[in-house]
Amino acid sequence: MHRMAQQGVPFAAYLARIAPDTAAWRTGPPSGTSARLLLATHHALTTPLDQALPTGPRVSTTAARARSTAPDTAPPKQPAPTEPAVPAHRQQTAPAPRQGRGR
Repeated sequence: MHRMAQQGVPFAAYLARIAPDTAAWRTGPPSGTSARLLLATHHALTTPLDQALPTGPRVSTTAARARSTAPDTAPPKQPAPTEPAVPAHRQQTAPAPRQGRGR
């Protein structure tokens, strides 16, 4: 709101949209009123005046896709090639020579 005031934006007009008695944040259990009001204020300040306020929470399509239980239609991914645990210059390619006396 401070930035909006500095830029000369009439933020009171934005906030006036959450005042009606029929506002969505007013319905629900009293214990959640502050959270609903905070979310409604955020929506009112970030939604242009020429657009209607959302009636529910905004949905992140990326998060929705990540939590979806619908079957994935993409082809299965191939596992990434695994790197050897030991660097190549340290790998043993032949048996170690015998130490000590040979028989």
